[in-house]
Amino acid sequence: PPDPVFLPVELEVLGVSESYRLQRVDQDVAPNSSLHARSETFLLLRAGSQPLVQATYPPFSIRQVTRTPVSPGPPQAWAIRAVSLESSVSHAEPVARSSQGLGPPWGARDLPCVTLHAHHRGRVARGTCRLQAPLGVCVVELEIPPRWFSLGSLHSHRSRRRDSSPLEPLERPELAELRYSVGECGGGEQEAPRFLGMLELRAGEPERRQEVRLDEKVLLRVPNVPLRPGQRFTATIALRHNFTADSLTLRIKAKKGLQVVSAHSTIPNTWSVHLERSRSPKHSTAVVTCRRLGDIPAVPDSSRVSEPAAFLHLDVAVENGTAGLAPARPLTWQVEYPGQDPEAQKDKLVWEIQVSERDVRALVPLVQELEILNTAPLTGIPRVIPVKLVAVEAGGGVSELTDPVGCESADKQVLQVSDSCDLVFVGGKESRGARGARVDFWVRRLRAELSFSVWAPLLPLRVQLGDPILEQLRGWRLPEGPDSAVVESEDAAEEPERRARGCRPQFQRTALRVLAHFVAHPLDGGRHLSYLPGPEWLLDVTHLVAAQTHVQDPRVASLEAGAVVVGREPGVTSVEV
Repeated sequence: PPDPVFLPVELEVLGVSESYRLQRVDQDVAPNSSLHARSETFLLLRAGSQPLVQATYPPFSIRQVTRTPVSPGPPQAWAIRAVSLESSVSHAEPVARSSQGLGPPWGARDLPCVTLHAHHRGRVARGTCRLQAPLGVCVVELEIPPRWFSLGSLHSHRSRRRDSSPLEPLERPELAELRYSVGECGGGEQEAPRFLGMLELRAGEPERRQEVRLDEKVLLRVPNVPLRPGQRFTATIALRHNFTADSLTLRIKAKKGLQVVSAHSTIPNTWSVHLERSRSPKHSTAVVTCRRLGDIPAVPDSSRVSEPAAFLHLDVAVENGTAGLAPARPLTWQVEYPGQDPEAQKDKLVWEIQVSERDVRALVPLVQELEILNTAPLTGIPRVIPVKLVAVEAGGGVSELTDPVGCESADKQVLQVSDSCDLVFVGGKESRGARGARVDFWVRRLRAELSFSVWAPLLPLRVQLGDPILEQLRGWRLPEGPDSAVVESEDAAEEPERRARGCRPQFQRTALRVLAHFVAHPLDGGRHLSYLPGPEWLLDVTHLVAAQTHVQDPRVASLEAGAVVVGREPGVTSVEV
């Protein structure tokens, strides 16, 4: 077929931070191009403002603002990240909270409002907050209507707890669906609500506790929430059904700022409890001696076979005036039995109680983008996304974190995170891309994660020339340059010959394009690749690899601006990247 003919206009997209010319795999020129028109397709990343298209056909040039297609809703798109702060709510505390974060910068635009929607059995409840500078964060507090916690559900829950058999599962809690939408404040236009998660509607107060093992038959249950100075909490010791010892001693060593204040049995007719306490400048020690009374079983027969039974409560106080101490206060727990060899290795458990002046409920990482085009293998320049971590309190307060933060990338072959946890980046050493690449963050017992789509170039690259054969232009010659200039001859008849000796033949020139697929590999190790924006498209990366592109034999051809190959003399050569 004859070579395509099209209007040689140069098209550029301006006003966006990142854009790429697209080319179909099976077409060099857009099918609707002609001598009177030129069509190009561009991929815009992180647009942020209205794109500006510039068309150049020397000496003419024109610019025009384009309107990008948008989905129904507000005219400005906001990259909002929403996090639900509770997985469940109860009739006693029926408030669902959700933090909304917008990664900076947002320019001069007025920050929008975010609405949280809760759906349950055809009913809807809503709450709204407005994003606040300088962090671009707000917390929605949505009160669940009392009728959603029906009395029938409460009665059913209580009766099942009281009357059900030990092995019969408890009734599943009711679920509400959470969605959120972004839009103008004051009743302006809202975008379509997006799914956030499911919320459990529990009849009883959900216990935020964690269970750990002291030995094979004794377990410890402690609160899994930060505590404040002056507050008390209860630690519970539970026994498995196969516990047969007649006595045990529990030794507890607490750092300064914590103190065991009391101990009592949950089944006083079965166990006697004696508490001894001592203090030193750096720590306090509590020794709790428990003895079984008579021949009564250590664990009641009515307890579930698979569920350890509580037999001891310990009240621990977080002392006032200790706010300046370290937030993590360790408690060392050790179980001892009569007749045990004093030199024998005893199990010890160190459990840290988190103490904070604030009731911090969630850790929220704020980023501007959750999609990374990994061009670092082509340019050698890392791609970086800043991360700002904020703490969200139960009352809705939001503040930047000052505590040390831990972080880790789930797959370092796809994505990296800096040691200071304030940057997520790709540096060029990654071996693949992926959708859903996870980065975990943690502070004390608070955890959060970010999920990124990382697109990596599929090698080898495709090098494309507009015309691989560059002919000499007959009758056209170019000066060799200032170094080859010849002094002017006095004989006018020798002038044409002199000029011919100082010039070289002129050859054709052709456009050079370097194209690449950008792909994401499946996280499960499969072979099915995802393509950006689809398998039929290649991204033009000529400008990215211009510094690494060269002509093998510069005597035959040269490269201009990394995008145009110019013939210099007869011969054969190649373009390499």
